[in-house]
Amino acid sequence: MSEPAASVTPSAESKPTPDRTSFGLSVLRLCRIGTWFSPAADVLASTAIAQIALGTDVVRAMFASVLLYGAGMVWNDIADLKVDRVQRPERPLPSRDLSMVFAVVFGTALLAGGLLLSPCRMHHGLIAALILFYDFASKHAPWLGALNMGVLRGLNLATAMALAPEPLSGEISQVLLIAASCYGIYIVAVTIVGIFEDTPSVSSRAVSAVQSAPPLVAFAGIAAVQGSFWPAPAIAAVPVLWFLRRNSRTREWTQATIRKSMMFLLLGTMLYTALLTLAAGRWPEALGIAAAILIARRIARSIALT
Repeated sequence: MSEPAASVTPSAESKPTPDRTSFGLSVLRLCRIGTWFSPAADVLASTAIAQIALGTDVVRAMFASVLLYGAGMVWNDIADLKVDRVQRPERPLPSRDLSMVFAVVFGTALLAGGLLLSPCRMHHGLIAALILFYDFASKHAPWLGALNMGVLRGLNLATAMALAPEPLSGEISQVLLIAASCYGIYIVAVTIVGIFEDTPSVSSRAVSAVQSAPPLVAFAGIAAVQGSFWPAPAIAAVPVLWFLRRNSRTREWTQATIRKSMMFLLLGTMLYTALLTLAAGRWPEALGIAAAILIARRIARSIALT
């Protein structure tokens, strides 16, 4: 939103003062800063399930995933510029709040930073490749794009397999794979909901059906890690039932109502990882992820998550 014109005519020598706040906010919007907590939480949950102590390599892996995720958001907007000029003209690139040159340099820096920081570069290199494949190719075939995104985030939740100093036991590997697979299904469904958001006319029944999948598979993953109903699955049952009830009571799904559901589902990824971490017996890390949800929710009030 532009500032009102001044009441006096500026002199020929005067120059406009750069709006640093506006530039900074535009950068945060470009990289969807409110979503950056989620990939870090994935890695934290993964290492909790694998019983890997929180150390330097875990922190490096968390930051690497975050930077790659941020890079994916930037390159997504670079790839979607023509479409966004029509469907999302408020985004930083179509609105010209930021230049394409800046976006390319910023996206490249985030991608390179993530790979350089990673303690398991082959693993994060695969994730980076999937990110770029999604941004520039697979998302143009909606179902392939959804599957691509699900595999990508599932791999991020399985990061402990690449970080572990020695192969994980069969039981731990199985539980981690179940949790990662459930997460992949969750993300596939969320990606499809995102496609619905941009579809002019979509069946309300289809939206409700797809939105039912994420909370149900999340509950299944949490229960698999816990091995019983208490405490994590019991806690998970509350938001799961709340979301399913809200879903069933919504009769008409507009772009606005779908976008609101998307916000809940995206924040729900962190609730999933928090409860996975709790189920793995690492309650301090679980509380840390839960606190990050509140921060992300606050950011989402002014910076869109999608």
